[in-house]
Amino acid sequence: MEREDRLLEGAFDTHAHGYPEFTLGMRPRVDNAGWARLAAAAGMRGFVVKSHIFPTTNVAHMLRELEPELDIVGGISCNPSSGGLSPLTVELAGQTGGGIVWMPTWSALQDPPKPSIFRERMKPWVSTLTTDPEFVPDLGILAADGTLLPEVARIVELCKTYDMVLATGHLPIKASLILAEEAEAKGVRLLLTHPLSGSVGATIDEQRTVVRHGGTIEHVFIGCMPMHQRMDPKRIVEAVEAVGAENCVMASDAIEAWNPPAPEVLRMFIATMLALGVSEGAVHQMTHESPARLLNLDARREVAA
Repeated sequence: MEREDRLLEGAFDTHAHGYPEFTLGMRPRVDNAGWARLAAAAGMRGFVVKSHIFPTTNVAHMLRELEPELDIVGGISCNPSSGGLSPLTVELAGQTGGGIVWMPTWSALQDPPKPSIFRERMKPWVSTLTTDPEFVPDLGILAADGTLLPEVARIVELCKTYDMVLATGHLPIKASLILAEEAEAKGVRLLLTHPLSGSVGATIDEQRTVVRHGGTIEHVFIGCMPMHQRMDPKRIVEAVEAVGAENCVMASDAIEAWNPPAPEVLRMFIATMLALGVSEGAVHQMTHESPARLLNLDARREVAA
């Protein structure tokens, strides 16, 4: 068995997308059940099912029934399609077993404005994005005075109540830093989502600031793939070395049929990091210990049992 296959055993993927996202017309490489079967065959611990569009707690429940040895976690992205920045929908996600709440992704308000790759991908299929833009607002989390909106502060409180991770989604990094301060004050576990992506663009110093506030940094491999950002993975290595592997998680962010299934993307990520000189211990930390601590997986399994 190769090193990367051995390290994939027991690994947990904190970020990958289920099917369907926004249309039945864009098939993934494998469906959700096939994804779970591949993860189980690889000996993985489990994964998070993410959707930019709908809550995934029901999908996670179904997949756990199919593959009960896996830890499979659902959540909610605070985009207009799922209620936006709604404490109600976040609480419902908590009540139905959700483990993670993402701040707005494709709908995140950007300053200065910049296009959302995912929103542009949806437009050929979802006409209302073009014909009725007033019903699909860009969502910011800050009031005019730079403080968190009341509904966002309430969402942070709900993450604490329901023991859910608060992920920054595609927020601008300045907003994420303010959110990190609030999460620290409320004792909520915060995840800075793919900081090297074009949607976030966090500097090393900004990533260090998130860590100082108790947050975890999530690096995903999809940004290195041809149909995405084509990022040099050495940038991920540099970022990990700057903040410490103990403060990072590695995830696939697998989506769409032009990429391999999520377990294979994570295996590729592991193999790449090893080839670039990252130690097995550091990779193990970012794929095993850090995700388990972040999502409180041991406690979640006890509750599920």
